[in-house]
Amino acid sequence: MRLLHVYTRELEEYNGESIPPYAILSHTWCEHEVTLQDLSKPNHKGYQGYSKIEGCCQQAAKDGLHYVWIDTCCIDKSSSAELSEGINSMFQWYRNSAVCYIYLSDVFATDDPFSTPSEFRQSRWFTRGWTLQELLAPRELVFFDRHWDEIQIGRISRSLRVFRGDQISSAFYNREQYRNRVGLLRLLSDITNIPKRALDTGDFSQFCAAARFAWAADRETTRVEDRAYSLLGLLEVNMPLVYGEGNKAFIRLQEEVIKSRDDDSLLAWGYGFIAKEQPGAHVDSVLAQSPFDFRHCHSFQFLETEEISPDVPLTTTHSAMTNIGMQLAIPIRTIDSKNGVFIAILRCLVPGSYAHRNHLVVPLVRTKGGDKNHFSRAPGSPPFLVRREELFSLIKDSKFLFFLSRVPSLWRLFITRPISTPIYLRGSPATLPPPTNWPKSGKRDCETMGLHIDEVMSAGYDVASFYPPWITRRQVNGNCLVIRLGSSNLAKFMVVFLRPQEFSTGYIFFAICISQKAYRIARVDHWSALGYMMEHSRSLEVDMNNHGMHQTELEFSEESADGRIRCVHRISFDYIFGDVRIKCSVERKFTDVNSELEHEPSATSPGLLNSRVMSNHFTNKSDGDISLRTP
Repeated sequence: MRLLHVYTRELEEYNGESIPPYAILSHTWCEHEVTLQDLSKPNHKGYQGYSKIEGCCQQAAKDGLHYVWIDTCCIDKSSSAELSEGINSMFQWYRNSAVCYIYLSDVFATDDPFSTPSEFRQSRWFTRGWTLQELLAPRELVFFDRHWDEIQIGRISRSLRVFRGDQISSAFYNREQYRNRVGLLRLLSDITNIPKRALDTGDFSQFCAAARFAWAADRETTRVEDRAYSLLGLLEVNMPLVYGEGNKAFIRLQEEVIKSRDDDSLLAWGYGFIAKEQPGAHVDSVLAQSPFDFRHCHSFQFLETEEISPDVPLTTTHSAMTNIGMQLAIPIRTIDSKNGVFIAILRCLVPGSYAHRNHLVVPLVRTKGGDKNHFSRAPGSPPFLVRREELFSLIKDSKFLFFLSRVPSLWRLFITRPISTPIYLRGSPATLPPPTNWPKSGKRDCETMGLHIDEVMSAGYDVASFYPPWITRRQVNGNCLVIRLGSSNLAKFMVVFLRPQEFSTGYIFFAICISQKAYRIARVDHWSALGYMMEHSRSLEVDMNNHGMHQTELEFSEESADGRIRCVHRISFDYIFGDVRIKCSVERKFTDVNSELEHEPSATSPGLLNSRVMSNHFTNKSDGDISLRTP
């Protein structure tokens, strides 16, 4: 690697054990950076980016170091071979540094980082893809403002492996530099959504691949390929760089992870998502398309031993990507034999959700044209959590089972574990249930019904999930869900809708259950239709008759903290020419009689429906209600 001497400002090359202690710079690029070729130019000190080189060298000299590494000028980016080597080695270069200077060009030292908002919290540095490894890899982190004044929030010192025979600058023994360590870790975790444990120790070996991808979910890079390349060190893999391949780089990265270790958390993508938040999250695909698909997996950890979770067997066979799909061995259970729906049980620990007593499952269906061990993800049903006593129930409604689920040693004696089944996970379209599964009548074997949801969408709601998976969405002449019904009227479908709460964080959920003759509706607290049905079923087999919905109309309200404003939601059904329309109105009422406005459009909470058009019009209906109609 090349190092820049802090006094001579000349580059020197070192290899292996001969590399001296050095400081390393983390920053965001500006318009005119100083490259390796620019250092030989007589006017390079006039470049905008040279001030960072000057400040870094001066700070390193103060700390007793003679060398610095800066990505702008220590790598020859005109050489593709050197660039590839540098990117594959960069994580280790940051990890082996004596100290990392984090230069925030958009922050002043007088700023209070702990206030909300603050320049520190909103710094561009926290939004860039390459700075993630620069935050997690180094042994020592120090933050500086735009004038190279240290930001007084303390330093982070990590207990990583010893640096080359305890060669470390004595400048870092001043304990006052770490006085705000706990507060700084809490602040960084709040900004980055990275668990404090990983930030504190730099050891993230217990966090699975899904969690590491989640840490990069909201970060951006100039080149789309760099969203994958910037994660090589974090995922502990190496691969050649192919600029121009676009999103295929992230697919290749996941394939390298599959080759290198047994980590089925790669199938957790889409967990916690709904359609509005990520339109592509539920598409028919084996692997994720970007780190954003793992956004809600930031705390996922490995289940490493059977003592931790005796009901989930460890996968002993290898996983591999083939021309058919992803080949792996994973515990699978049938949950709906009529519709041909299965669940794959992932070996993920999800802290904060009853720890080991909940399991993350991925709904699957058999694929069209494949063998019986060929599966694809079930449309409309992203991964969700299932309680252990439901997932492995052998004794229905048993208090004894509830007790066993909390005593691993007894659980192993009484409960049969699922067998890891070798399967191929494919991206092929799901196979519809065979006609013999649907009772026949004098009519067609399979009839369809249109569920029109225009008013629901206009009122700020969106489809969160649906079950069974035989529903398609048609947006010609308005929003319409096409439902495939059995001609005997026994088939039922459930759709969950959600909307941001009006006066607080979180979401409002309601669900509908549709058949040819009955329409039911209810408030629910579950965004997954399949997860809701499993909670209401008395055994592992999903029973669509036990949906717990009995109303044909629904009315509920939200109220502001001061009680002055109430937002009333009214939802009902309307039968139109063989189809069903969901009628939905949202009315805002003021309890203050002196208010000039009696009704006002309800505003959505930020974060989910930022892209929703806010110019919707409200019109008075004859009965005094307020309905939302798009202009």
